[in-house]
Amino acid sequence: MSAIKIFGLKSFFPLLLLLIFSCSETSKSEKKNTVDERVEYIVFSRVGGKGGNYKTIRVTQDSVVLSLGNTSKNLHKTWKKALSDKFKAELFGKLNVNQLSLIKSSESIQAQDGADETFQIKTSRTSYVFVNAYNDEYNYRQLENFKTQLKKIIPKEFQPL
Repeated sequence: MSAIKIFGLKSFFPLLLLLIFSCSETSKSEKKNTVDERVEYIVFSRVGGKGGNYKTIRVTQDSVVLSLGNTSKNLHKTWKKALSDKFKAELFGKLNVNQLSLIKSSESIQAQDGADETFQIKTSRTSYVFVNAYNDEYNYRQLENFKTQLKKIIPKEFQPL
């Protein structure tokens, strides 16, 4: 004979225990995923201005590919370089993935013949796109540091960023 005589309570308590223990396991796995999150690639681009200038730099865990040109003059240049472990650590080591969501974008200025600066950052869990984020002075610092490290790698003829 069962100690609990009401059928509703017999089924409620096992479901409650199942819910409690399954939720605690989920929170542990979420914490692990946050720690394991890493940057897969970053695309930095500067597009716009008079004459249709563009510059795109794609940085992955193993390489840097830079493309630049001018659409009105039909010019295009490409530069590629494999990343050493030293440069990889300098580029990706100082990026705080947890603070990327705090960076705020601004409006596009291409309509006024300005150039838009865009960062596309793909992590193992999510993607971020920032347009003209330099107006967010406090949170933009890590992206500014990333650009500074890029300048050390890219040859002088392809600068400024």
